[in-house]
Amino acid sequence: MEPLADGEYDAIVMGTGLKESVISGLLSVHGKKVLHVDRNGYYGAECASLNLTNLFEKFEAGEVPGHLGSNRDYNVDLIPKFIMAC
Repeated sequence: MEPLADGEYDAIVMGTGLKESVISGLLSVHGKKVLHVDRNGYYGAECASLNLTNLFEKFEAGEVPGHLGSNRDYNVDLIPKFIMAC
């Protein structure tokens, strides 16, 4: 097995959700050496927005159909979000 990273770290942060990213950022701006990792191929944990390829991989739906267009045409949120309007 190939090593994940070389060297010593003050902190290892697992996950790329909002809390983990804030903690990682705060530690690093205070001079700590941080290794920030995630088991997913995308950032954001359960509140991520995925392109078509990531979405099909996450739900094991096979290949993305060509008729849907480009990955860049889509951004699907894993958690519904409400937009407040005046």
